[in-house]
Amino acid sequence: MIELMTNPFQFVFGVFLLIIFAAILGAAIYIVKQWEKVAVIRLGRIVKVVETGLHLKIPLIDSIRRVDLRTETLDLTGQSAITKDNISTGIDAVVFMKIEDAEKLILQVIDYREAVSKYAQTSIRNVVGQYDLDDLLESREEIAKTLKDDIDQLVKQWGIDIPKVGLQDISLPPDMKRAFAVQAEAERESRAIIVKAKAELEASVKLKEAAMNLQDPSAMQLRVLSTINDVSKDQSNTIILALPLETLRSAGVEGIAAMSAIRPKYEQG
Repeated sequence: MIELMTNPFQFVFGVFLLIIFAAILGAAIYIVKQWEKVAVIRLGRIVKVVETGLHLKIPLIDSIRRVDLRTETLDLTGQSAITKDNISTGIDAVVFMKIEDAEKLILQVIDYREAVSKYAQTSIRNVVGQYDLDDLLESREEIAKTLKDDIDQLVKQWGIDIPKVGLQDISLPPDMKRAFAVQAEAERESRAIIVKAKAELEASVKLKEAAMNLQDPSAMQLRVLSTINDVSKDQSNTIILALPLETLRSAGVEGIAAMSAIRPKYEQG
């Protein structure tokens, strides 16, 4: 009877020890993914930073802090800033950041996303305040680079790198939008007037050259005959020609005879 009671007790005890061992082993083993690093904290102190693979830690003594090394984006939309010429603008920007030193990040800052966001907002206001509105709209790449350098200079000490900062949009107050629309329309009209004036000038030069060439009686005669030929294609027209005396003289007897020969044709129409 005692043996029967002892064997179940040993079995249950063995199962209990097996569960405890499995729990301890499970708590001691951890896996580090390829895109992250893990800091091992022992009794409140970082003892090592491990990389990809299977690792062991001391249960109940060691704790781990995972840090993702992939590039993160921080959206900064609707940031208000005032330009150097006192015009209120809305800035939409995006900050790309990547963790380079996991140990620095854990030791230097509590919430690095919030810290980078707050500093980036301050930097946007400071940088925009150095530009007039026209320069702000024309120098987006330069402003983005200035923001990148400014933010990167601070967050380097936190173990964070800022590869790029982009300006997505610069919005203006409604009255400024209307003013820019009027200005753009005036510039388009001005360019159209200039283009038209240049075309008229070129046409006048060509007409002057043509007039100089037509001072030759032979050239004038050819022009008149060409005009008659073009108009005569429509037989419904009645053509009355008033030719200069010089043209008749230059045409001579043969020219007058030729014009007389085609006269009945036009009169029939």
